[in-house]
Amino acid sequence: MKIVLPLSKTELHQQSEILLKRYPRRDKILDELQDIYRREEAGYQGEKQLDYYLNLSDLAGAYSLAGLRLKGDKHYFQIDRMILTQSVCIIIESKNLKGQLLLNEEDQLIQQTSDSQKIYENPYTQVKLQAKQLRQVLNQLGYSDLPIHPLVVFTNKNAILNLGGTPDLIALHRLTFRIDEILNFYQRIQNPKMIQNLAYRLLSKHTVRRENILEKFNLNIYSIRTGVLCSDCERGKMVRVHGTWICEFCKQQNQQAHISALSDYAKIVNPLITNKTARYFLEVESRFTVYRIFKDLNLPISGNRNSTHYDLSKIIPV
Repeated sequence: MKIVLPLSKTELHQQSEILLKRYPRRDKILDELQDIYRREEAGYQGEKQLDYYLNLSDLAGAYSLAGLRLKGDKHYFQIDRMILTQSVCIIIESKNLKGQLLLNEEDQLIQQTSDSQKIYENPYTQVKLQAKQLRQVLNQLGYSDLPIHPLVVFTNKNAILNLGGTPDLIALHRLTFRIDEILNFYQRIQNPKMIQNLAYRLLSKHTVRRENILEKFNLNIYSIRTGVLCSDCERGKMVRVHGTWICEFCKQQNQQAHISALSDYAKIVNPLITNKTARYFLEVESRFTVYRIFKDLNLPISGNRNSTHYDLSKIIPV
């Protein structure tokens, strides 16, 4: 199986992770921020577990796209995992829910834990809606004869499923066997080159969902902790002494620690930054020091002499 679009953290996941370490207060915003991060992290870890079981399946010649986000006729839709084969396009909705899970007569998913009960839309309805939207896209691309098979996988090992034996709502450990059953059900109708072509045409249509977490919470650069944070002890700030960053708390030294701080800025504030703003955010007084940092990073420059902006995009981790 060839990975065309690898699994990655969503922008909301990345931004909430950064803001958590830079938000200075203990209040309702922090509580909501922690909830967002926990939800995003749980989903990400659940989707990572899909890979192990997919690799045990007979998917030679297949293509995998994780988190593919496409534009339908009117709205965007996102597929947790797409597996393209010569016989069928399998789309997987990953759910990392714990506790007892059951479907009621109203086709709702009920989650019961020791201290709460929550009601969700049937995830199989969700993935079937994605299949309907994907059908429109495939038809436009000339693949109207390629079947789409929706599948829901519950990735949390602490989930107890009571779903009436529905074959396409399964626990994670059943994924390999269900994939094999699906592949055996459909006949090959596409040649390898056509499926490869489809995989990369879909990739070209992928659009990342953009987020602005500061705007979401009505915050700005002056609402968050500035400075170069120590990645070693995760407690202290670092000060720059003769070209090296030194943690005030654990005394760890790092010549490149500013890259992480600038990446934080780029991710949650703006990928463009001025020398003045960088001095404020890095807590560095010298204009020349920041100029030298930017020069060493070989950052693209825009604007004029009085308003020079440096593009931090190249240092943002993928």
